[in-house]
Amino acid sequence: MGVFSAEQKFEILKDLERSATLREGLAKYGLQYSVLRTWKRQLEVGVRASLRNGRPLKSVDLRRMEAENRKLKEVVLNQALLLSELKKEMSLD
Repeated sequence: MGVFSAEQKFEILKDLERSATLREGLAKYGLQYSVLRTWKRQLEVGVRASLRNGRPLKSVDLRRMEAENRKLKEVVLNQALLLSELKKEMSLD
């Protein structure tokens, strides 16, 4: 069994549904039943990214936290710059 693209996996799943028997369909593609189960489970939960052999999509919560983290880093940087300017003005540097 080789590496299949997301599109190929999706087409194979559709073709397997049209096969006379599951055994015939799996033999046609040289697949094990466990591979079929994995692909179906991935498709059912909407994990299209994992079907393309790549990293899974980031969750909404993770993206939100990453955006918040970027904003907080920017705030800290701005405060550090402000403190640096104040120290120079007060000749404390």
